[in-house]
Amino acid sequence: MQSEFYNVDLDRLRYALVWESSRTLAASLDIRPDDEALIISSAGCNALNTLLLGARRVTAIDLNPVQNHLLEFKRYLILHHEPRVLRALLGLDGPAAVLPCWQQLEPGLPTELRAYWAPFFESHPSGILPAGKLESYLLGFLPTLSPELQQRVRRLVEFDAVAQQQRWFEEQLHGTAFEAQFVRYFDEANLSKGRDPRLFKYAAESGGQAFYQRLRQHLGAELVRDNFFFRFFFFGPEGLPEPVLPPCYQARNFAELRRRLSRLTVVQGDAAEFLLSAAGRRITKASLSNMFEYVSPAEFERVRQALLGRPQAAPLRAVYWNLLQAQGETTAAAQPAGPGACFYFRDVRVLDARPQPSVSPSSHPTAAVYA
Repeated sequence: MQSEFYNVDLDRLRYALVWESSRTLAASLDIRPDDEALIISSAGCNALNTLLLGARRVTAIDLNPVQNHLLEFKRYLILHHEPRVLRALLGLDGPAAVLPCWQQLEPGLPTELRAYWAPFFESHPSGILPAGKLESYLLGFLPTLSPELQQRVRRLVEFDAVAQQQRWFEEQLHGTAFEAQFVRYFDEANLSKGRDPRLFKYAAESGGQAFYQRLRQHLGAELVRDNFFFRFFFFGPEGLPEPVLPPCYQARNFAELRRRLSRLTVVQGDAAEFLLSAAGRRITKASLSNMFEYVSPAEFERVRQALLGRPQAAPLRAVYWNLLQAQGETTAAAQPAGPGACFYFRDVRVLDARPQPSVSPSSHPTAAVYA
């Protein structure tokens, strides 16, 4: 696939967290016990979450070897240590817990893991989750606000009703310095501090204003106290309630996740090329992150047609997220990704090559929007 991602330096941890909601993935793909799934690795969260959904086999793939190193490290920790070790190293228990945990863990690590991760924790003593290029940029926003505005933002996770939450935002934050600073911080020039500017080549709108309007809509739609992505976006990993964590980080799922890790394979490469290869013919479900954000509309259409018409392959159902592009024609109105999702995505869409009961045999499969 001709993607701007091939022009980005893949020598650092770009994402320490998967920002695509596992709830959206689950609802979009309807994973069954006989499914073989392809998941873009990123930080590994949704590859692990898909194991918990019961797929027969999960292949995690990424162009960036650093992202795959992170997933392999998580696999090792889940297999050989208790949940508290992964929690601490992620940074969920705060910066003070990271280095003591690492220092206790390091002597017993395999040589390769120790050599790779020792410099990482020396450079990132607050843990894995704040260390990604995108995450460190996002977490830099709140400190730019005045102490008074910071307190108003923190108040948003204290409400019991959406109407109260929305009213507080409209009266205490909308139209204030918060709005201006948010738009300025997340505009295209600053956004390049979190994502490589080459990845915005095909963006159809400005990030700052678009993200602010999505945030405003989000606050009128669901309680953000229960939304992992909202809480992390503004306040970071420390102090997050266990029930709002991604399933793969919840202690109650740890034993089952450990049992299913033998179903996971990690490979380096292009997701679209893998799906179109002989090895990819067995894949029935795929989560493609926002990989089409970095391609032209013409290239998207070429790849879409190829994925939906794979010869001698299982019919494919794939989900992908749009950020600043609207890739994929649809007759439905584009909508955000539903409860529990991150507010900054434009929409979520599904490619489905499987026969649909309501579609005539002569009709072509299309991309649908998942709300």
